[in-house]
Order: sequence, then structure tokens, then C-alpha cells
Amino acid sequence: MKHSKRRLGLRHLGMAAAVILIGDGIVAAHAADDDDEPASTSFPDVDQKIRRLKKRVRQLETDVGQLQALNLPAEADVNCSAGGSVNAVIAAHANSRGPLTIRVSGTCAETIIVNRSDVTLVGQAGATVQAAGTNFGLLVDDGSNHVNVADLRFTGGQGAAAVSKGSHVIFTNILVEQTNLGVVSADNGTIDITRSLIRNNNIGVYAARGGVTLVSNSIVENNTTGLLAFKDGMINVTSLAPDRTAAPAGATVRNNTNGGVARSGGTIELSDSRIENNSAVGLLADSSSSLHFFNPINGTGNVITGNANVAVLVQKTGSVVFGDSTTTITGNNIGILCNANAGYVLPPGGSPGNVSGNTAGNIIGCVP
Repeated sequence: MKHSKRRLGLRHLGMAAAVILIGDGIVAAHAADDDDEPASTSFPDVDQKIRRLKKRVRQLETDVGQLQALNLPAEADVNCSAGGSVNAVIAAHANSRGPLTIRVSGTCAETIIVNRSDVTLVGQAGATVQAAGTNFGLLVDDGSNHVNVADLRFTGGQGAAAVSKGSHVIFTNILVEQTNLGVVSADNGTIDITRSLIRNNNIGVYAARGGVTLVSNSIVENNTTGLLAFKDGMINVTSLAPDRTAAPAGATVRNNTNGGVARSGGTIELSDSRIENNSAVGLLADSSSSLHFFNPINGTGNVITGNANVAVLVQKTGSVVFGDSTTTITGNNIGILCNANAGYVLPPGGSPGNVSGNTAGNIIGCVP
């Protein structure tokens, strides 16, 4: 009997030692562990559990390392003229969540598709994205945000870039030329264009179906239509830069056939921008669309001048709204022309601004 008690006492002593050896990382030996294993009853059992615990810790360290790697910034250089592919780099980082910067050189003939966030494309000296046929040079969708595109030339194809499905892209210092639709925002996509040149396209900037495009400190010139806001799309030509500071200038829309057209529920907003020397109309709103002239942001105000036909034409249930009296409309053939059923909204004080010196009339047919 004494011998049995001694053995039981030793067993309890062993169990206490096991608890001390294992520490807080394992439930005490008399309880089941996370794997619902039987309680340990000897030192070999405890040792085996410790080995399994170490194995799980090593696996956890590996998993954590892999997750950390997915969040690290990555950079790559792609020379499209030497056979490199921007899409291949994006695909290789498809599961990553860290910022991805791709430096692009040469001429890229592929349609670049961005469907993840935190991607930056930076062109190196003379880098060009050249689309063909009905293709776009760049497509950004699937809610991709924090996408930046800088120092690239886009040419050819259906358009330079299309941003849709809740995505947001900032374009800085880009050149867009000889495309059909230029830069397109659609289906709740949002675009910022700053310090850029958009020229010699059919349409320079196009927003449709809930798309929003803000153009600051840029030039839109020599297009058939410089700006087209269509089917609930909105274009804001503004001195508000992408970082929400005041840019030194808004947009200059010049030497196009039509400077800006809002149609089928589209809206064009203007602050601190110039609409000048367009050969047909400076700005046109029709079919339930609108033109909004907003207060200055950098203090310049809007200027509409030198347009060969009409500076501001409102027709077919379209409307024009003047938020203050700082707009200058001068040196055109006609200043503001309102056709039947047009809306004409003036700020308190009843003046749209300085509307004078227009050859065939300053304000015709417009009733507040």
C-alpha cells in the first residue's frame, strides 16, 4: 500500500513537472489540448506534445511571413519594346496587397488591365501605350483604387483609358492623342487628370453612366469634341487638384470643334477654367443636361472667349446655372443663347458675370 501511494505521488510529481515544462502554451496535462488529444500521463507524452507545438509554431511563423510578404511594396521594370509585358507583372502580383510600382519603357501594344488596388504605372522617357482597333490602352475596373498613371503617352484604338465599376485613377502628365474616345469614366468610375495634354482625338474626355472625371491644370485641344458628359456622366474642369489643393490653373479647352457637350442627363461643371477658340460652340447643354459655373477656387474664375459661333448654348430642356458673378463671357459671336424650354439660373444679384463684347449678342432668349 505504501508502495502504491509512492507511485501515485511520483505520478503527481511528474504531472506537475509537465505543467512547468509546458508553460502557458498548453492546457494542463490532465485536460484535453486544442486537438482534443488524450491527457498526457508520462514524460514521453509531454515531450511529444512539445514537439507538435514547436511544429505548429514553425508553420505559424511561415504563414505570418507569407502574409507579410504579400503586403510589402514591390517594384518592376518593363520594356515593352524588348518583349516585356505589364500585364504579366500585374498577374504575378495579383494576390499581393502591397503597393506595386511598374516603370514602363518602350511601346506597349497590349491592353493593360488593372483589377487590383495600389498600382502605379510610371512611364520612362518616351514610353507609349498604343492601342489598335476597338481596344483601349488601359482598362481599370473591379473597384481598383489608389491607381496612379504618370508620364505616359497613349495613342490609337477606341480610347486611351477606361475606368469603371467603382475604380479610381489619377493621371498625371499624360499625353492622349489620336484615339476615338480619349479618357473614359463610366459605371461609377472616377478619374483625376492633372498637368496633362489631350489632343487630336474624336472625343478628348468622356464621362457616362455615373462616371466622374475631374480635369485640372490641363489642356484639351484640337479634338472634335473636347469634353462629352453623357447619360449621367459628370466632367468637372477645375483648379481643384487631385490632392484637394488649388492648382495654378483649371482646364483650358481650346481649338476643338465643340469645346464641351452635356447630353442625355450629363453635367459639366466649371471653376477657374477657359473655354476658348472652339469653332462650333464653346459649351452646349441639351436633353435634360446641365452646365454649372461654380465659384472660383484659385481666384481666377471662368473665361469663355473667342468661340466662333456660340459661347454657351442651352437647348432641349437643358440648363445653365451660374453659382456666382465671376464668369467672363466675351469676344465670342454670341455670348449665351437659350432655346425654348431651356433653364437659366442666376446667382443672387441676378447677373451671370461679365457678359459683354460678343459680336451678335450677349444674352439671347434666356429668362431666369
